[in-house]
Amino acid sequence: MLAVEPDIIENYVRPGRVRLVFRPVLNHGERSLRTSEAAFCAAQQDQFRPMHQLLFERQDALWGVEGAALRDLMGQYAAELQLDLPAFNACMDAGDMQALVQALDAEQRSRGITMQPVFEINGQRLVGFQSFDVFQRVIDAVE
Repeated sequence: MLAVEPDIIENYVRPGRVRLVFRPVLNHGERSLRTSEAAFCAAQQDQFRPMHQLLFERQDALWGVEGAALRDLMGQYAAELQLDLPAFNACMDAGDMQALVQALDAEQRSRGITMQPVFEINGQRLVGFQSFDVFQRVIDAVE
C-alpha cells in the first residue's frame, strides 16, 4: 500500500473523492499492538502518516526488540519525527490508544478481516497489495 499511497492521496484523498481510513489488525502480538498504539498517539499530533511510514520502513528492526525496548523504540521514532515527546509518552502511558487499537482489531476480526493489507472500497474488498491501476479502476467505477 505504501508504494501507491502517495498516488491515492494525491489523486483521490486531496480532491475529496476518497476518505482513507486505517484500521489495525493485530496479527503480530505485542509488536502490532505497540506500533499501532504509537501511530495513533502520533495521530494526536497530526503525524499518523509519518509515523506509519517510518514503522513500515523499519519493520525489520521491530523484530529485534520486545517489551520495554519496543516501547523505547517507539519513543525514539517519535523523537525522530520531532513530536512533542511529553505528550506522546503520556499518550502511550495512558493506555487509551491501546484500548482503541484493540477494539478496532476486534471489529475487523468480527468482519472476517484477520490479515493485512485489506482494502474496502464502497463494499468491494481487495486483499493484498495492489497496483495503483487496480485502485484507480475500482474507485473510478463507483463514482
